Amino acid sequence: MKRTAKAKRRYEPRNPMWFNRILRWTFGRWLSFAYGLEGRGLEIFERLRPPYVLVGNHVSTRDPFLVSYLNPDPVWWVATDAHLRSGPLRSLLGMVGTIPKSKAIPDMVTVETIVKVVRKQGGVVGFFPEGQQCWDGRTQPLFQSTAKLFKLLKVPVIAVKIRGGWASLPRWTWKRRSGGVSVEFSRLLEPEDLARMDAGDIAMRLADALRHDELEWIANEGRRYLSRRRAERLELALFMCPSCSGIGTMRGEANTFRCLSCGAAQRIDSTYRFRRLGPSEPRFADLREWMDWQASAVAAFSFEAAVEGKPTPLFSDDDVRLLRGSRMNPLLHVAKGRLDLYHDRMELVEKGKVHLVFHVAGIDGIGVLTRQTLEFYVGRHLYQVTFPHRGVSALKWQLAIEALKREVS
Repeated sequence: MKRTAKAKRRYEPRNPMWFNRILRWTFGRWLSFAYGLEGRGLEIFERLRPPYVLVGNHVSTRDPFLVSYLNPDPVWWVATDAHLRSGPLRSLLGMVGTIPKSKAIPDMVTVETIVKVVRKQGGVVGFFPEGQQCWDGRTQPLFQSTAKLFKLLKVPVIAVKIRGGWASLPRWTWKRRSGGVSVEFSRLLEPEDLARMDAGDIAMRLADALRHDELEWIANEGRRYLSRRRAERLELALFMCPSCSGIGTMRGEANTFRCLSCGAAQRIDSTYRFRRLGPSEPRFADLREWMDWQASAVAAFSFEAAVEGKPTPLFSDDDVRLLRGSRMNPLLHVAKGRLDLYHDRMELVEKGKVHLVFHVAGIDGIGVLTRQTLEFYVGRHLYQVTFPHRGVSALKWQLAIEALKREVS
């Protein structure tokens, strides 16, 4: 009975001032030093009092902590419920007021919690309306529902522009680089603006305020990000070779990035540009160009496979582990084996037999959690795929399945 009661206990985020102060003067001060943190626009807080909303561009896993360190008031951050499935982490994030949101599922509980924090508790809520970190330093499309939520809340909206966060800790890496992070606050929308503007205009203003291109900023500022391991695990983002079109053949080591199949290689410098390594110039100048080409190339071969009804897999990964669950509940092991992607389905093959089939048309909300965990929904069930080593890209699965879904829709 006790175990059942504990399992059904509802998650209730808290955000006590005393705990925020402890974090600010311990972890926060370390972050500020380690990342060379610079705060701009902090004078707006001289007159601003809660409740209000913070909305920022999402460039790294450190974003909420960096912003919270500079913000004078405790912030209740909206985050994916994936971060709250671990007991210890759930307890810690609950103490800093983390509000869970399920991907691909309309979540009125999340909205109700946000309204409660803002209207009843007079608190500060923080959002990253891109929904996930960027891979190449460019701001991604924003969720349009964010503008409607702002109109509902009717409180000031503060824009937070994070610069240098992606370059300091790109999404594909586990290792920090030194070069500095700037976080700038500005008043974006007042309650009277929200009353007179429609959701479309609010969304446009928000997109303009958060638009950022990290590589462009690095070039303009003359910044350099120092590391001996800039290319390490870059294959999580750039998995396709532009010379031979091999998928999963790229490998990064130190500051060198090469294809194991055809040998094409380049060096990545301290401004995240590709430089010559060998007789030929790199095909692409930087990550943006490579990722744009890669997305188009994946879409093209996915389209071709769908049109031809290709009977063989587009690609496969061995020794993957499949988990299943829902929302914040711990995920349960389902199977382990080879994952194959066909033009119309994914198959999990265990011990030589097809164990599970996921039809592309039924897959929703596919994405990459943190660096290389693949997540997707089938109905109300959440599935998570983990890979056996850090060099396997989950992004290739996301891009290919999104392209295939466009063909079947």
